[in-house]
Amino acid sequence: MTISTSIFVFVLLLALAVGRERRKRRAFAEDGPTFECRIRTVGRPPAGWRRLRRRWSRWMWARWSGEVLVIRRGPVLDRTVRLAAQVTPKGVYVLPLREGRKCGRNPIAVRLRTADGEVIEVAAHAAARTELVGMYLAAAFSDLPRAPLRRPENLN
Repeated sequence: MTISTSIFVFVLLLALAVGRERRKRRAFAEDGPTFECRIRTVGRPPAGWRRLRRRWSRWMWARWSGEVLVIRRGPVLDRTVRLAAQVTPKGVYVLPLREGRKCGRNPIAVRLRTADGEVIEVAAHAAARTELVGMYLAAAFSDLPRAPLRRPENLN
């Protein structure tokens, strides 16, 4: 009888934890447009995230809050990392095929410089291009072809 009670309590606690996690994930998504991404550091890790490595992270959810990139990490423990960052002049670019396999189909990336001067890359699906750059909307279109030149019209 005690084993079945223990199993019941364990299943109940697990269900409560899953429900709590879903509510927190939904609350994070309701604060602004979110996107699924992978992140890595280019040089040293930023001060706010010392364990960030040079290889791509697992999939995470992120959103922009002004000039701060808010990243929700941890599938069980709800942890958020806030990185004040700006898009570097390189802007948004398509990931090479060898790197892009881990980041889904048609992945794009943006290189960001954090407030402490470190550089990170954030990769997402191409459909999340505008959410990926947030308020730096011009960077989302930096790799588009140039507009055709307008020919002067003959004024007779």
